[in-house]
Amino acid sequence: MADTEKPKPTPDAKPADGGEEERSLLSYLNPFYGRVTVSQLLLFTKYFATLNKAGIPVLRTLATLARQISNPRFRHIIFRMRDEVEGGLPLNMAFRKNEDIFGLLYVNLVRVGEESGRLFNVLDRLSQLLDRQLKLRRRVLSAMTYPAIITVVATGVVLFLMLVIIPNFAKLFQQFGQELPWATQVVIDTSTFIGNNFLNLTAVTLGFFLVIYQVNQTQGGKHFFDSVKLKIPMFGDLTLKYNIALYARNLATLFQSGVTIINGMRISVEAVDNAVIAESLLSVVRDVEGGMPIAKALTAVNVMPELSTQMIEVGEESGNLDEMLEKVADFYEDEINFLVDQLTAMVEPAFIVVLGGIVGFIVVAMYLPIFRMAKVITGGGGGGATPGLPGAP
Repeated sequence: MADTEKPKPTPDAKPADGGEEERSLLSYLNPFYGRVTVSQLLLFTKYFATLNKAGIPVLRTLATLARQISNPRFRHIIFRMRDEVEGGLPLNMAFRKNEDIFGLLYVNLVRVGEESGRLFNVLDRLSQLLDRQLKLRRRVLSAMTYPAIITVVATGVVLFLMLVIIPNFAKLFQQFGQELPWATQVVIDTSTFIGNNFLNLTAVTLGFFLVIYQVNQTQGGKHFFDSVKLKIPMFGDLTLKYNIALYARNLATLFQSGVTIINGMRISVEAVDNAVIAESLLSVVRDVEGGMPIAKALTAVNVMPELSTQMIEVGEESGNLDEMLEKVADFYEDEINFLVDQLTAMVEPAFIVVLGGIVGFIVVAMYLPIFRMAKVITGGGGGGATPGLPGAP
């Protein structure tokens, strides 16, 4: 019997496992396993645009990109999309089936690019949009992360003093049998309480944050916490401007790509993470559907300053709404950069003052009895035993 010749793998061929990887047991304990980040989505979009511009067929492009993706879930999704497109499904429908990964804006822009024959232009615009979003998000996160890191360090320093240093002082003071100053007694009592109930306090703290997280997953809880975020000085302003900047930039991109203004406004709300702001912008959509001008509807919900609404009004009247929305986004991004610089400049000295005050109070409280004992010893003169000290009559 003649040997059967094995078929040679084609460039479009994919691994037999469909791009899936076996998950380790520990991966099931990682809540972020398989999460597709904005940076991963950005790299995928950039490479997709580059290969599309070079004239590489979509099937081969998807297979090539899937092999380069390190995220196992994302890789499997791209391989599956390739199979669906090979089976006759339009590219935009393959993206739509994974809307939870790519987002509504991404899916709609791919549809516009595919139907108009300008897929490269759309992918290039998407990569620019994602790049700006990523830089803006990192800028905002840096402002939020810095205070969190300082808080953790400050908490660690105070716990070290309370659990390690203060107990040694407390043992020393017990040997003298004298009444301690009020501040010293408060610090020692606090240290004793934390030491005796450390595990209970840790469990209560973790439970508290777990309850907060679960409540935030509900619609009512998210609305409450998002409203609180907007009321925090400076951080609330930063949250508002960050969301409005994303909204304006996305809306401008959709409008430039040929999406109708109403659909564009609905899709752009998806990028708004704050429930309170999203509700306000959805009410704007309803008002515009009812015939109200966009600028007037935005003024009614009071989510933008007057300057921005005036720019949008000029854009509506002149027919350059997309250009004006880009200017509004640029304006808010500049405001965000200014706010982040201000927060960075203010948070560091503020935390130094607070941490210095706490540590200073503890140090002074611990040394007050020592100063008092030094005065007693100095006043005793004569070299005899001082009353109240060990060995005194």
